[in-house]
Amino acid sequence: MEFQIESRAGTVSVCGDMTVYAAAELKTALLAEVAAGNTCLDLSQVQEFDTSGLQLVLLLNRELQGALKIVACSPGVRATLELMNVKLLSEAA
Repeated sequence: MEFQIESRAGTVSVCGDMTVYAAAELKTALLAEVAAGNTCLDLSQVQEFDTSGLQLVLLLNRELQGALKIVACSPGVRATLELMNVKLLSEAA
């Protein structure tokens, strides 16, 4: 599956897969969203999430100097973030 992104009120929603197959396109799109001032990610509609997806999340956090917040995520994304001890989930996620 391909991906779709949508931004609203400072939050970027990603729908689809965050995998090696979409990483290059996702990187370009998400970096543009960060440059536009979006600082939150909604990953609740992400179906596949591999190490490339994790690298993108870490890159966005670095670009935002540690200010990235994940406001929602799918169970697969949550499991990966918890396994890797990545603490970017907001309290509501």
